[in-house]
Amino acid sequence: MNWRMWLWMAVGMGVGGCAKNTAVPPYPAATPEAVTKVTEAVFPAVVRIDVKQETFAEGKRKLLGGIGSGVIIDEQGHVLTNFHVAGRAAEIYVTLDNKERVPGKLVGDDHWTDLAVVQMDMEAVKTKGIAFKHADLGSSKSLLPGQDVMAIGTPFGFARTLTLGVVSNTDRTFYPERYRINQYETGDFANWIQMDTPINPGNSGGPLVDMSGKVVGINTRAAGQSLNFAIPIDIAKEVVAKILATATPGKKGCVERSDLGMELKPLQGFEQFYNIDINRGVLIENLDRGSAADKAGVHPEDILLELNGQATNARFPEEIAGLRKRIGDLAIGSEVTLNLKRGKEVITRTMKTEKLQSSVGEEREFAAWGVTVRDVTRAYANARQLENEKGVVITSVNPGYPAAKANLAPGDVMTRINEQAVDDLEAFAKLYEESAKRKDDAVLVDLVRQRTIQQAVMKISY
Repeated sequence: MNWRMWLWMAVGMGVGGCAKNTAVPPYPAATPEAVTKVTEAVFPAVVRIDVKQETFAEGKRKLLGGIGSGVIIDEQGHVLTNFHVAGRAAEIYVTLDNKERVPGKLVGDDHWTDLAVVQMDMEAVKTKGIAFKHADLGSSKSLLPGQDVMAIGTPFGFARTLTLGVVSNTDRTFYPERYRINQYETGDFANWIQMDTPINPGNSGGPLVDMSGKVVGINTRAAGQSLNFAIPIDIAKEVVAKILATATPGKKGCVERSDLGMELKPLQGFEQFYNIDINRGVLIENLDRGSAADKAGVHPEDILLELNGQATNARFPEEIAGLRKRIGDLAIGSEVTLNLKRGKEVITRTMKTEKLQSSVGEEREFAAWGVTVRDVTRAYANARQLENEKGVVITSVNPGYPAAKANLAPGDVMTRINEQAVDDLEAFAKLYEESAKRKDDAVLVDLVRQRTIQQAVMKISY
């Protein structure tokens, strides 16, 4: 009998040892037999993922190598992993349980939940005669604190490694701090499973499994020896379904979400100030300029009481992710009615949802000028207090190249090239190509730097 079973028996016996009802865990416990059985069932579905991810630095596109874990989720050879493992990957190799290595490709990713789907090269699998198994996906809804779980993956590159622990919390949030992946937002639409099951670098993307052998989470991050976190499998299943449904040849699958442009804050500690009942409503802390809510006349410090007639109560930080998900799950462009408390009045505002945008726009390299740039999104423009989202932002420059010699720097927003407007990344790329065809020896750049308008001249030599 292991210590967990002993603890449940002790609880059932009661203080002083007088027998009451003998307690048993409300889930399969981690007996040696159960651990061995789960290992035999799940190990064949767990893979090592070697990737080269696209990154931009010193004015150039580069490929950065990394190692992570993944779990095969179906007979078609789809592998579920983290966005920070395989997102933006230009090259992927999957090593299976039998140590065979096959190429993979990125089917789609979703940085908002830190998830990605990889497809194994099934022709290579067939050619090599590889047999593989897929894991069974369970449910995270019924997880309980104290429940035994196992984390399986490739910590520090050591494949087929398992660790054992318990669920510490099923509803953990990092609000108001934002956990970001290379500036990408994540964790906004779901809370996390916290467990003391040890994970290390390389475990990311591997499965968290219960003692029935079902995948209940995707191991994602560690914040200390006993502070480890996984994405609930119920969220992952939704994301996988949307990625696979939207993926087409030559185009990655994605998850599109709605946005109203409101930053929400739990009301704990503010009820008396706003003269509102406990556990009623959620505070609108801030608005994105030009967003649907802003245009409809919603104000910061309004209390959101209802969305489409349904209560929006969030007294505690753990309740915010669920409200964000309710908004995100609305159809893009659909009409939404908000009931708001403003002072002593209850007012109604109606608007249409917009597509959620990241603050990180598409990024490209423009080698002749020695610069990498990103599209300016509305979220980026709001965060940097820019007048609008026109232009492209410089992310890096190559020393010795025209942009660096003209003293352009990361963070500069280029709004015009040779007196022609740069509306977005596509417009910038077109102006760049036209300049190259003409073989311009000088290019005039209008830019915004720290909210001031400046000009620079790049000397070009082709």
